[in-house]
Amino acid sequence: MTTVARRDTIIIGAGLSGLYAALHLKAAGQSVAVLEARDRVGGLTLSPHSPTLGRRIDLGGQWVSKGHRRMYGLVERYAVPVRRQFAMGERVCIHEDQAFRGPMGTIPGMSAADQAAYSQAFQTLYQVFDDLPANPWEGELAARLDRMTYDSWVREILPPGMAREALLRLPGAYYGILPEEVSALELIQKLRGCGGPRFMSDVETGGMSEHLWGAQAVSEGMARDLGDDVVLNAAARRLTWTDQAVDIDTDAGRFRARRVILACAPAMVQQIAFSPALPAPRRLLHQRFPNGRNSKAVVIYDRPFWRDKGLNGHVISTSGALTAALDIGGAEPTQGVMIALFSGKASFRVDPLDAAGRRHAVLAVLAQALGPEALTPLEFHIQVWADEDWSCGASSPFLVPGQLTRYGAALRAPVRPFHWAGTHMATEFRGYMEGALAAGEAAAGQVLAAPTA
Repeated sequence: MTTVARRDTIIIGAGLSGLYAALHLKAAGQSVAVLEARDRVGGLTLSPHSPTLGRRIDLGGQWVSKGHRRMYGLVERYAVPVRRQFAMGERVCIHEDQAFRGPMGTIPGMSAADQAAYSQAFQTLYQVFDDLPANPWEGELAARLDRMTYDSWVREILPPGMAREALLRLPGAYYGILPEEVSALELIQKLRGCGGPRFMSDVETGGMSEHLWGAQAVSEGMARDLGDDVVLNAAARRLTWTDQAVDIDTDAGRFRARRVILACAPAMVQQIAFSPALPAPRRLLHQRFPNGRNSKAVVIYDRPFWRDKGLNGHVISTSGALTAALDIGGAEPTQGVMIALFSGKASFRVDPLDAAGRRHAVLAVLAQALGPEALTPLEFHIQVWADEDWSCGASSPFLVPGQLTRYGAALRAPVRPFHWAGTHMATEFRGYMEGALAAGEAAAGQVLAAPTA
């Protein structure tokens, strides 16, 4: 006879969102279990140990800002180190085969005419933020923007040139997607919900002003608090359900609950067998809700040599050489620590390569921006998130054109005993660690408000 572990609510996915939902439910008196397919918690945060530094580094999410109140609460609770983002000196912009340097807050190498066009385009973008209603899928403007790709919208408001290429980099920079893959409405409403690209890229007071050292420790702290209610190596394979109960068959046995929170990407939900099947509208939504691509390298040097040249290590590209690179070594480092992000278009420079090719590609672009010293690091790490069996790519799945206006009103609504979490379900700070927490909190609130009979 099969042994069944019974809980009030089961959460599938032990990333930030699922663990935070579990803490809320347990605090409210519910019995819970968090089922995780991997042999670790943390989802898209991953913090291995660096022998050179003698501490943890981050191959997944790590940036926070003071507006991330939930995340800061957990950072303080679990004593996770936080550091100011180093930004003293000039930044570099790679445009095709050239590298330009200039002050923070500018795009080095951009002509005065392109800079004026770029500023005007940003005004247009922020005006659309204001024009969209609270429910961004409603109204004529929403319908028009959802029919067109973000690529088409940018080409409509900007002529060819460096300014256009700079604006087209936003989908890759923030969500790991190509501008021709996503609807203008989907991308614009995601940017709006995160405070807009000015805030998101701000290394002084905004979305990149501080970073963690060992972000995975937040999930590990929540897992310790939950104790035996977190079950690893428990991939959910089949959900057999009625309105009264759900049986979850996993690699670690069978569980039963009244309600289930799926704190995983829609692509992962699609890999679970449901009996009976989910209603067709929800299945069709998941099919139109793919992941982007994001890869991250951490490169450690004997010293931050770029600072001797008046550079702060902040690198961007308008031509897809990389998404961004940043110096995260702190104000007075003993070693130089660079991270390099390759997402969206830039990910195709590294993702298809073998390990040696990836290393060569990352170091080559850092050398183009910072100098030949970048070719000889002490330590090199890279995480290609599209290679992760239980991630399916970047942190924030996106809706393809035409879908937000079709499914927006039902996006976060429960479907019978099923609820949805994950940073892609957040209405604020979507794609951030804070967004994951917000979505987990919202899903827990739905469960607690649901009828118990």
